[in-house]
Amino acid sequence: MESTSNRVVNGLIKRVIADRDLYKQAARGVREPGLKVILEESADALTAIARDLQAQVSSKGGRPATAAGAMSGVRRTMIEASAKLSSDPDVTYIRTLEQMERRLLDAFVRLEATSGDRAMVGRHIARLRLLHLDMTSLGSAAGR
Repeated sequence: MESTSNRVVNGLIKRVIADRDLYKQAARGVREPGLKVILEESADALTAIARDLQAQVSSKGGRPATAAGAMSGVRRTMIEASAKLSSDPDVTYIRTLEQMERRLLDAFVRLEATSGDRAMVGRHIARLRLLHLDMTSLGSAAGR
C-alpha cells in the first residue's frame, strides 16, 4: 500500500468500523440467542480487519482512521427504527447486514484490483466472503 492509498484504506477502515458497530447494534436488538452469538462473532471479525488495516496504514507512516464516518450514526438510527417497526426485527437486521456486507466486500474487491498489497487485501476478502455467506444463509433460513 503506497502512501497515496492511505486515504482509500482509511475510508475502508471507517466503513469497517461503521459496519462493526451495526453488527453490535444488531446483536443487542435480536431476539434469537444463536443469532446474537453469530452477530457478536461477526463484529469481532470486523474489529480484527479494522486493526489489521490500521496497522498497515501505520506501518507506511500514515495515521489510521480510528472511528466510523459521520453518517454512520444516521445509518444506525435508521436501522434501529426499521427494526422497531418490523414484524420480525431479526429478519430486518439480517437483511440489512447482508446488503451491507455485499457493499463492503465489493469495496475490498475494487481495492484489490489497484492495491500494491494484494495478499493483505485478499485475506480480508476471504473473511468478508465468509461474513456475507453467513448473512446470506441466515436470510435464506429466515424465509426471505
